[in-house]
Amino acid sequence: MLDKSYFEEIKGAVYIPTQAYNAYQMWRDYTSEVAERDLGYAKSININSLRIWMSYEYWLSNKEDFESKFEDFLSIADSKGIRVMPSMFECCGREPNEENILDRDQFTGTAVRSPGTEITEDPSRWNEPFAFIDWFLGKYRNDRRVLATEVTNEPKTDADQIFAIALLKRCKEIGGTVPVTLGGQELADNILYRDYIDVYQTHENIVLSEFALRSHLERMQMLEHIDKKPVWITEWQRMRKSGVGFNSEYVAKEELRPAHVTMAGLYREYGIGNFVWSLMLKPAYLTGQRKVGTFSGIFHEDGSVYSLEDARAVAGDDKLVLPENHTLPKCFDRVAALSE
Repeated sequence: MLDKSYFEEIKGAVYIPTQAYNAYQMWRDYTSEVAERDLGYAKSININSLRIWMSYEYWLSNKEDFESKFEDFLSIADSKGIRVMPSMFECCGREPNEENILDRDQFTGTAVRSPGTEITEDPSRWNEPFAFIDWFLGKYRNDRRVLATEVTNEPKTDADQIFAIALLKRCKEIGGTVPVTLGGQELADNILYRDYIDVYQTHENIVLSEFALRSHLERMQMLEHIDKKPVWITEWQRMRKSGVGFNSEYVAKEELRPAHVTMAGLYREYGIGNFVWSLMLKPAYLTGQRKVGTFSGIFHEDGSVYSLEDARAVAGDDKLVLPENHTLPKCFDRVAALSE
């Protein structure tokens, strides 16, 4: 059983740099200066954990550079008292071809899956991404700076789920002290993987009412008690009390922008480890939400916050003082115009 900190003391955020449109670009363009700056922002609001995406595709293109940059990122995070949960692969987004991984259009430059379906649907090729897992666990499976290893995010198709189980089995074969987990969209998703994971996950990006969220949190607490494993909410954004859900094409303009204060207090009340989406103020990760103008996040690149109320709620500090800038990033002006 994991120690108590894994159950109650995870105060996390999803981190993708403002200027990165996907994981490949995050690592291709990585600099120590930006990481030092952004993780300093994280520390200022009491964040102690970050969930990030690795990039198998960038690793293939430049292994030495990727490995050096990841180690640098871990070192910077450690210096600020922040542990890192890397998601090794991604089942959401577009295929990772050259056009998509290099895309910097404000509307189409969204998440890319990793690896592509040509690999996940062909077990004879699984040895290729296994090499990435083998490298990572060979170096970091006992590294205290790594909070947990997330093998992949939101596997939905049969092929992705079978691939995810193969990844989890690979992790168990290699072993190590770092917990293994998987980015489950729904709490029930964990049932399929419960024999292989140490930490359960669920995503609560858009919630429609406080009653619904409390009901979910109570089920999470019950599952923790029964299975003696922590349950983390590894993605959450805001409530939309109008009743408009995550994938709706018609969202009121005032509900397209961040409102983390609507959920943060409940996570503290229930003592559930959680990761707000996201540390940096950015447009939506996926195409469906991007095209309607959804934004989420806390910090502008200059260290000001979109909403001081949100920053205080996430930090758990109602006296926190930070500069506030209630505008959206100019680098995403076309997407931002949809919510004005």
